[in-house]
Amino acid sequence: MLDGEVVASKRSYADGVWRGLAISSGASFRISDIRRFVSFRHFPEQIGWRFSVPPGGRASLRLLSQTNQSVLGEVEFAEGVHPVTMPWPLVPCGAIDLDVSFNCSQSQPLFIGNHRLLSRQWLYDSCTGRGVEIGPGPVPQILPQSDRDVSYLEQMPAEEWNRLYNGGGKYPIRPELWSNYIVGDASELPVPDGSLDFIFGSHVFEHLANPIGHLQRWHAKLKSGGKVAMVVPDLHGTKDSIHHRCSLDSMIDEFRRCIWSAEPAHYSRHLRRSVDDPRLIALMDRGESIHVHYYDNISCQQLLDFAVRELGYVDYVINHTPNHKDFHFLLVR
Repeated sequence: MLDGEVVASKRSYADGVWRGLAISSGASFRISDIRRFVSFRHFPEQIGWRFSVPPGGRASLRLLSQTNQSVLGEVEFAEGVHPVTMPWPLVPCGAIDLDVSFNCSQSQPLFIGNHRLLSRQWLYDSCTGRGVEIGPGPVPQILPQSDRDVSYLEQMPAEEWNRLYNGGGKYPIRPELWSNYIVGDASELPVPDGSLDFIFGSHVFEHLANPIGHLQRWHAKLKSGGKVAMVVPDLHGTKDSIHHRCSLDSMIDEFRRCIWSAEPAHYSRHLRRSVDDPRLIALMDRGESIHVHYYDNISCQQLLDFAVRELGYVDYVINHTPNHKDFHFLLVR
C-alpha cells in the first residue's frame, strides 16, 4: 500500500549499484503480513536493506499488529546510510505489517536499497570452448566468439518458436544465429558424450524436474574440467518468496523415481491449488511451464554438495546477494 510518491530507483555506492525505492518527503508504504514472505519468515535481524537518509530527513520503520495496528517495534533513521535492523517483538503476535514513512525539511528523497546488483559477466566469461545454452528462446546470452562455439537448445526450431511466442515482437530476434539452434530436451542433450566445455542456462534450472538426474546426465556430456553455468531465480527476490525452499530429500526422491516431467504435486504446490482443481488439470494437460523447485543459495549449496559427493563433479561457486531476483552458480566436472 503506497501513500505519496514512491518510485523505483537505483543508487551507486562504493560496493556497487543498488536497486530500491526513492520515497519523497511525506510519503509512506506498507507491506501487509510480511511473514508470508520467506525472507521475513525466520525473523531475520538483518534483511539486506539499507536506508540512505538525506540531510534534514528522518525515516521510520514500524512493525504493526495486523489485528489492531498496535506498534510492535520501531526503528528511527537519521541522516546517513544505515543497514536495516528489524525490531521484531519477542512474543507471538500473529500477522505483522511493515510500515515505512519519511519526512524531510529539504527536497531530497529517502532511498531504500533493496539489493546490490549482481553482474553475470563472470559467468559468461567462464563459458569458453564448445558449449550449449539451454532454453534461450530467441535471445541467447552466450554469443559466438573467437574462443567459443555455442549451440542453442530449444524444443522447436527458432523460426517456429518465434512464430508461436513472439507474434507481437516482444522479444528481439537474431536470425543470423538461427543456424546454431538444435532441437532437443535438457535431459537428453543431442550431443556426443564428453564433447562439451560448458552447459549454460538462464532461468531454466528451476523448471526442471529431477535436477539431480539432469546434473548426472550433463556430467556425461562434459569434458573433464567442463562447467555447468546457471542463472537461477532466488526465491527471496521473486514471486517464489511465498514458498519454502525445496529440500534435497525431495530432489533425491525424484532422482530415485527417475521422473523427468513436472507431476501433479508440483503443479499443486506452485499454483496453491488441489490436484483435482480444473484449472490445474488444464494447465497440466497443455504442459504449462512452472517452477518445479524453489532455490536460494542454501538449497543450491546442498544440491551442489551432493553433485560433488555423489555425481563426480569437482567443485562449485555460488554468487548471490540478499533479495536479488536471481543468483548464479558454476559447477565444475
